[in-house]
Amino acid sequence: MKRLLILLLLVVILVPSHAVAAGSTQVNGGGRGTIDGGVTPFSQFGFGVSIAPGGSAQGHFTCLMAGSSVFTGFEPLMKVDGQVSSGSASLGAGTAEFSGSGTLNLGPSGRTPALFWVDVTEGGVAVGTLTLTVLSLPLGPVPVTLPVETVMHGRITIH
Repeated sequence: MKRLLILLLLVVILVPSHAVAAGSTQVNGGGRGTIDGGVTPFSQFGFGVSIAPGGSAQGHFTCLMAGSSVFTGFEPLMKVDGQVSSGSASLGAGTAEFSGSGTLNLGPSGRTPALFWVDVTEGGVAVGTLTLTVLSLPLGPVPVTLPVETVMHGRITIH
């Protein structure tokens, strides 16, 4: 729980204050996701994104699968981390998507540049969702979409 609090604080700190422009949509979230109905943690995630009306965006995204949140085939670690550059949101539907570039860290297999796309649905436990797609050549030339995660602990907000 202490790690989650630190992660959420980092997200808030990392989003520049100038990113909150008039008319922009704020997409924030942090917590743990699950793909099996809340029994097993799948990832730990945190993001703070400001999306301008034209689709440009600023912010940061991190998704970590390690320890109790290990993704089979990527043991002992898979981490996607980077800066958000574009996005869109539907306040009425409570959905947003954003993308950017950063790194894919596969622990002993090394770190490499990566592109990522994230789709989220607003909500807390058992309601909010996150879907991560990653393109990094160590994974192959085709983007890899991870299973849809439901918030197990934490919250995703869009406002």
